[in-house]
Amino acid sequence: MNLLAEYFEVLQREKFSKFPDFFIRAENLIVEILARASHFEPKKKINILSDKDDNKIIELADEADADFIITGNTNDFTFSNYKNTKIVTPKKFWEINFIQ
Repeated sequence: MNLLAEYFEVLQREKFSKFPDFFIRAENLIVEILARASHFEPKKKINILSDKDDNKIIELADEADADFIITGNTNDFTFSNYKNTKIVTPKKFWEINFIQ
């Protein structure tokens, strides 16, 4: 499953249904991101996370030389950097970039 398909699947989880219009707003945000994003296909496999499926996120960050991986998955992403990529929660990303 590619990463975007996985995002759409996650957005449909029951835990998000308690928020009014959550799915449609999140879906619109992802469509907007897709329209503006650069797309990458990882050329090498990386195997450092216990959840093997999440290694694709590290692979994409490595291929793109990403500044950040933004994730709420603190169970698997237990380190704060991978090479030059900072790994942060959405809250931390917001604090770094939008709260002065």
